[in-house]
Parts: sequence; structure tokens; C-alpha cells
Amino acid sequence: MRKLLLSTTALMTAAALSSAAIADVAITGMMEFTYESLDKGNATAGASDDRFHSDQEINIKSSSKTDSGLEIGVVLTLQAAGEDASATASLDAQENYMYVKGGFGTLQLGGNDGAGDQLTRTASDLIGTDALSDGAPSFHSRGGTAAGGMNLADDNADLMNDIDDENNITYILPKMGGLTVGASYKDAGADAADNADETVVAAKYEFTSGAVKGSLHAGHNSISGASAGDGSTNSQSLGIDISSGPFRAVIAKASTDVSTTIETSVTDYGIQYNVGNGAVLSAVGTQIDENTGGETLDVTSLSVKYNIASGLDAYLTYHDYDYAAGTSDGTADDGSSTILTIKTTF
Repeated sequence: MRKLLLSTTALMTAAALSSAAIADVAITGMMEFTYESLDKGNATAGASDDRFHSDQEINIKSSSKTDSGLEIGVVLTLQAAGEDASATASLDAQENYMYVKGGFGTLQLGGNDGAGDQLTRTASDLIGTDALSDGAPSFHSRGGTAAGGMNLADDNADLMNDIDDENNITYILPKMGGLTVGASYKDAGADAADNADETVVAAKYEFTSGAVKGSLHAGHNSISGASAGDGSTNSQSLGIDISSGPFRAVIAKASTDVSTTIETSVTDYGIQYNVGNGAVLSAVGTQIDENTGGETLDVTSLSVKYNIASGLDAYLTYHDYDYAAGTSDGTADDGSSTILTIKTTF
């Protein structure tokens, strides 16, 4: 009996070691340190208008394949960001989801970007990291949707109101020629004011014509009213991304309902040129409009990326912006911002 027990234990240990060997675990990450100098048109007396910002991510991915060929994996992204004089904020799980991939496509369950974020495109992708962020906080203050509130919902033309690292179900169909189609669903919760469920459908079509490579992008998001009987709000995005040799160009247009009566629209367009020897130049124009009160933001961005060494990059970005408050309770501002970011990856 003892001999049988030892033999069984040995077999179980060997099986466990064999299973562990099959699993593929990868740990990657990045660290960004940013300096921003802001030259506001309505500067506050005594304000320095300079700041530091840091952002660090650690990505842990474990995956394995079954005998039938399915790939099963778990992804966890940890993020710590430090604003201004703060060294770091709390460590957050930015993404945590599982996926199953096979001939049927890819099924993702958990906290991850929705299909719209994965498949739509914006020209701001061409410029430096940390150069633009949602709502352009460096260029104007964001308010709510109350009377007089500021209603510029975003500053780039991807699917603006999208599922962003929230618990959802995302399904990406297997690629059909150059076409990739995906859908996502997020349940807002079980309480009376948690009826704002989201449904996203997005697609990308890739094509090649001679020396030109390109892709077409489209996305739509519908959000139910937060409380029973409330009207729904919607977002749309269209874009084209073309590259040939060292050149790349992106044009995108998007809109989103801030409320059932107020809409933000964004048009951005940009061009990028790979100079060589580790240097890439980019220029992007962004126009943002609110449909009822005349609130607008125009941004012209110039950026250069330089690869210092393997895994070490520098980004220098200059923005010239003009914010018109319209009938909102914002403050008109016409100024510029210079951003330097050092980024390392591992």
C-alpha cells in the first residue's frame, strides 16, 4: 500500500511538472517619465505651469494550449502613476481578463478594452506618448452636462465613449481576408441607476495596393439610459490609416452623445515620416466641437520620437491650442504646451 501511494504521488508530481512546463508565462512592462511646460493664454499669477508625471506598467501574461489547439490565457496589467510632486499613486489592476483563442476567433472575459478601442483608429496615435489624454486636461477644464457645463467629451477621433478596462465580454471573429470584426458588451450593474449597459460593434479592413498598405476602421457604441426610461446615447467613429515607405497618414472622424441633446464631434488628421537612424517625425491637427453652445478646441501638434538605445525612447511634442468656451462656463484659452517623455520598456 505504501509503495502504491509513493508511486501515485510521484506520478501526480510528474504530471504537475509537465503541466507547468506547458504553460508560457511572459512578464513585460514599461516606465515613462514626463516633463510638461504649459504656456497658457490665461495664466494664473504666480503659477509655475510646469509639472512632472510618471507612469509605470507591468504586464503579466500566462497562456497554454490544449490538445485540441485552443489557446487559453490570463492577462494582468498593473499600473502606478505619479502626478505632479507625488512619487506614485496606488498600484491598480488596469487590465485583468482571461481569453480563449481558436478557429472560432477570440473570446475575452474580464477587465479589458472593448472591441471599439481595439479596432478603431485616431491620428493622435501618431504623436508622442502622453501627448494627449482624454478631455485634454492641459488645455481646458472639464465640467459636467448641467446647464453651462463644458461638453468636449474627448480629444481624439477613435470610438470616444468606449468600454475602457471595464468588466465586459468581447468577441473578435476570425479574420476573413482583410476583415476583422468584433463586438463587446458591458453590464453596468444591478442597481436602479445602473441600466447604462453598453454594446459595441467595430471592424477593421486591411488592404494592400502596390507599395501602399492601409486599413479602414469603423466603430459604434450604444449606451442605454442610466435609469429606466432614460434615453440612450451613442458614439461613432470612422478612420483610414495609409502607409507607403517611410510615410504614414491617418484621417479619422468621430462623434459621441454627451447627453440626449448635446454632442461632441472630433476630426483629426496627421502624417508621419520615418527619417531613419531612430528618428520619426509627426504632425497632427485636431478639431473638437460641441453642437449646441459653440464650445470648441483646436490643437496643432508636432512630435519627434528618437530611439536612444534598445528599449529606450525619447518623445518631444509641441501643442498649439485654442479653446473657445462658447456658452459654457469654461474660460477661453489660447496657448501652447511642450512635453518631453523618456520611455523604457522591458
